[in-house]
Amino acid sequence: MFNFIYGNIDFAHKIDNSSSPTEEYYKHMHAFAEILYLVSGDVNYTVESDTRKLQAGDLVFIAPGKYHFATVNLDDQPYERYVLKFPEILIPDYLKAGLFAHTPFFADPGSFTEIFKRLDGYIENFLPEEVNTLFNCELARLLVFMNRSANSERQNTNKFIDKIINYVDSHITESITLDSLAAAFLFSKSYICNEFKKHMKIPVMQYIRSKKILFAHSLITNGMKKCEAAEKVGFANYSTFFRAYRKMISGSSFPE
Repeated sequence: MFNFIYGNIDFAHKIDNSSSPTEEYYKHMHAFAEILYLVSGDVNYTVESDTRKLQAGDLVFIAPGKYHFATVNLDDQPYERYVLKFPEILIPDYLKAGLFAHTPFFADPGSFTEIFKRLDGYIENFLPEEVNTLFNCELARLLVFMNRSANSERQNTNKFIDKIINYVDSHITESITLDSLAAAFLFSKSYICNEFKKHMKIPVMQYIRSKKILFAHSLITNGMKKCEAAEKVGFANYSTFFRAYRKMISGSSFPE
């Protein structure tokens, strides 16, 4: 097991069991990309509207700004996985369109396993600067293999939740309320709230707020002033936006 943090990457080999569970795999979203590779465990993984029962060797790609969580049963076997966290800038431009359009779930074609096995060897035998270089090389190789081997087997997409998510993404700079969602989908506000919470484990308005903050973060990192980004996504009060932003983008410096 290891947890390697160096520069702009955070790679780890982790294991949880019934006597030492963690909460890190519960519902959240963030501004960086993440890859999870399952070694063993009884795990159902959800990324936005897609849910899959993972099998050993499966890989999950979580693009920046995608809400995700795992439902883990630790009673019968430990939850062992590799977790790679890295900024979007490390994904080559020619791979982004393909990776972001694919299902977030990938089955191991044989190449993934060898890549992750090598990570443990690097930690044990090389200096941190060397490990960082080698990890970046393996990440680039992994992204290429993922782009070539995407598949959609054993995946369960909730079409209604998917429509809500697509609506939020396409109206992210507009005012989105329960009333506007009810009008757009011709369902009652209570039905939308209940269905969204049941599948996503988070209130729909909290999800929308988080999406807006992450969209504002992308605008800020691309040069927009903080106050303009807050206004762009519909925050009337800048101090409210600032507090929510700092809380969500934890560990990141707030651009000046």
